[in-house]
Amino acid sequence: MNVFVHRRLGLSIASLVQRRLLSNAAPDAADASSVQLSNTCINRLKEICKTNSFLRVAVEGGGCSGFQYKFSVEKQLSEDDVIVSRDGVQVAIDSASIEYLSGSTIDYHTELIRSGFRVINNPKADQGCSCGASFTVKLD
Repeated sequence: MNVFVHRRLGLSIASLVQRRLLSNAAPDAADASSVQLSNTCINRLKEICKTNSFLRVAVEGGGCSGFQYKFSVEKQLSEDDVIVSRDGVQVAIDSASIEYLSGSTIDYHTELIRSGFRVINNPKADQGCSCGASFTVKLD
């Protein structure tokens, strides 16, 4: 049990250090044009984001593979947000998370048992869990 806790804690600390290093990277390394929005994502955001709200996508340490995607609908932008806009909807991504999401597509997927936002075609993700909520970072 202690080995698992230490391993998990080590992963969390390592992911926080990596996020910190990426947030200090050059601002031109990734931008809003490097993240795509699918048509289903846009349609769903038009339904749920009525009054100056937007989808926030973040990458955090955690999940069964080391990193996880977090989605929330918010109204307040942060100073370091990168804004992805298309067809009247907006998605905000913080400057550290954009590094992990560069080249990917934000999608809205509906199944019989669940529906929700997800990140697909992420070239920075090496492996993921079966539910698609977490991933490991591809090392170059």
